[in-house]
Amino acid sequence: MNRFGKILPHITIILAGMFIVFWILDVLNPTMNFINRKISNKLLLIFCILSIITSIMNVYYERKCAKHEAQNDIQKENQSE
Repeated sequence: MNRFGKILPHITIILAGMFIVFWILDVLNPTMNFINRKISNKLLLIFCILSIITSIMNVYYERKCAKHEAQNDIQKENQSE
């Protein structure tokens, strides 16, 4: 899971870049029809799923770090007393 967590943001960035390029090419040359192809739809679905997973993982890690920091603060207060 840790390796997946490190790779996932990079895959999401790559797919986002691809869709930006597809959009630009579609605007400049609409006859190529990059965005309305089956492969683009599948890549868009993968991109959306990966974005959701990345967001969930980010929220989880932020909450985990906040909980860990709160426990450290409580331990420090107990040690100072």
